[in-house]
Amino acid sequence: MKFDDTLIGVALGIFSVIVFIMAQAFPVIPGQNFGASLFPTVISVGLFICALLLVVQGVRGRASGRPRHVRAPWLRDPRAVWRFLLVPASLVFYFELAGTLGFLPCSFILLCVLLLAFGVRWLRAALVALISVLVIHFMFYSVLKVPLPWGLLEPFAW
Repeated sequence: MKFDDTLIGVALGIFSVIVFIMAQAFPVIPGQNFGASLFPTVISVGLFICALLLVVQGVRGRASGRPRHVRAPWLRDPRAVWRFLLVPASLVFYFELAGTLGFLPCSFILLCVLLLAFGVRWLRAALVALISVLVIHFMFYSVLKVPLPWGLLEPFAW
């Protein structure tokens, strides 16, 4: 379903103002000219500009007689709806099971399921998922020093 751009613009504008206000409370980093609030503030300003543009587009569309909300054609296809719902479901799966299973198995399962759902053959899906998970793990765990959960693989952690 496509909603009126004015409604989406107003919601995005409210969200951007909340982010802007919350970012001002972030602590200042001693010895630096900018603190932790710099990037969230810049992003919130960009979101607010996008919100204004959406409101203007929505008002122009309403003046031209365009309907306020239209059902998108992909909503009539059950497979497309299933694929759409699979993405947020995969996030819930990861958040709930990453601590228990660990990043590597959880991400591998997720990528395989998503790739298969979107039409990739199983052997290619497994290969791409394996390589992707290992590269992502290396980048985040070894290079960026992000502590990813090991879960079941704790005895093999490097």
